[in-house]
Amino acid sequence: MFWTNHAARLILLALVVISTRTVFADDGFEVDSDDEIWCEIEALRTEIRHLRGRQVDDGLDATRRVEVRRVIDDALADADMRTNRAGRPWNEIASADGDFTLQADVIMQYDWVLNSTRSEPTRYGFSLDTLWLSLGGTMFGPDWSYAVCAAVGSNGAFNPEYAYAQYQFDDGLFVQAGILSEYFSIEQAINPNEQLGTSLSFVAGQFDAGQPEGILVGRQFERWRFWSTLSNGWGQSFIDPLENQRIGVMARVEFKPFGDWNSLYMFNPYPGLVDRGLLVGFGGSFDWGDYATGTGRAVSGDATRATADISWQQSGIGLMASAYYQDEPVSQADGGRRWAAVAQGAFFPVSTWDVYARGEWGAVENGSRSDFAMATIGASWIPAGDSRLKVVFEVVRSWGATADWSVDGDIGILATDGDQTVFRTQLQFAF
Repeated sequence: MFWTNHAARLILLALVVISTRTVFADDGFEVDSDDEIWCEIEALRTEIRHLRGRQVDDGLDATRRVEVRRVIDDALADADMRTNRAGRPWNEIASADGDFTLQADVIMQYDWVLNSTRSEPTRYGFSLDTLWLSLGGTMFGPDWSYAVCAAVGSNGAFNPEYAYAQYQFDDGLFVQAGILSEYFSIEQAINPNEQLGTSLSFVAGQFDAGQPEGILVGRQFERWRFWSTLSNGWGQSFIDPLENQRIGVMARVEFKPFGDWNSLYMFNPYPGLVDRGLLVGFGGSFDWGDYATGTGRAVSGDATRATADISWQQSGIGLMASAYYQDEPVSQADGGRRWAAVAQGAFFPVSTWDVYARGEWGAVENGSRSDFAMATIGASWIPAGDSRLKVVFEVVRSWGATADWSVDGDIGILATDGDQTVFRTQLQFAF
C-alpha cells in the first residue's frame, strides 16, 4: 500500500509538469527545455523502477520463507511418525516398518600399569587395552538378528571379536552362524564392561576359546538355558579351511534357582540395579583332528576342557567361584594337564564405590615349574551407578611361575618364573 500511494504521487506530479509545459506552449509562451525538470522526471522514473523491483524481490522472499517453513513442518511431522523416534534408545535407529533395527555400542578401557618383578626391570606405561565397536539389531522382522563387533588393537588394526547372524524359532530355540561369542565359562561369557576390576582373572585367559567359527544352537527357559557350538576347534581363529581337518564341540549349561539372567552377568553388584540371584553353570569342550600338519602352525591330538562355576548376588554384594580343568597334548603351546580355580567378591560400601578382592591358583600336572597363586584387591568409582563410567585402582600380587600360562587380556602381568607385583588403573567408558 505504501508503494502504491507513493508511486501515485510521483505519477501525478509528472502529469502536472507535462500538462504545465503543454499549457504554456498553447498560450504562445516560448519555453525552452528545462534540464532540471527533465532530470527530476528521470529521477522519478528511476525511483519508480527501483520500487517495482523491491516489490518483486519482497514477494519472492516471502514465497521462499513460506516454502522453507512448509518443508521444515513436513520433515518434523514425518520424523514424529517414524518408528526410529518412537521410544527407542538414543543409539538405535529403525526402518519405518520396524523390521530393520540398528544399535551401536562402544566400550573403551584405557589403562596405566606398573609391573615390579625381582628378576626384571620395572616396567610401566599407558595402554588402550580394550576398544570395542559393535553393531547389532534385527533384519526382516524380529526373528532374524545380527551382531558384529570389532576390537581395535594398540596397533590400530581392527580384529573381529564376533560376527554372526541368528534366527530364532517360535519355541525359543535359536541358531547362530559365523564368528561366535564364547560360551564356555561365566567369565568369558560376560560383556567386558561388566568384569570386576580392570580385567578378568588371569586364569580365565588360559581358558579363552578365541574366536571360533561355526554354528551355535541355544535356548533359554525360565530357570535354565544352554548353548552348544560346533566349530573349527578351540583357539582356531581365522584359519584356512583348506588346511583344516580339525573340529571341536563346546557347550555350556546354566541353572538359575532365582534372580534375573541379565543381573547375574554383572560382576559389579550395582545397588538398586542388581537383583538377588543365584547362578550355577557348567561348561565343556572337546576337540579332535589335525590342522596345518607339517607346518609351524600345526595342531594335533585330542583336547578336553571343563569348568564349573557358581555366582550369588544381591543389591550391593556379589560373590563368584569357578574351577577349571584342561587335558591337552603337551606338544601344544600351553598344553598339558592343568587345574585352576578363581574366587572373588565385591561390595558397595556406598552407592558409588565398589571394593573387591580376587584369589587365583593354577597348576600344571607334572610340569617343570611351580604352581602359581595370585591375589588382587581394588576399588572402583562408579559415579553413574552402572557400567557407563568406571574408574579402577587395583594391586595384583603373584607368587610362583606364570611362564607356562597364557597372558591373555590381563595387562601388566608377565609370563615369568618370579614373583611380581602389579599396580593398575583404568578408565572405562561404555555407551
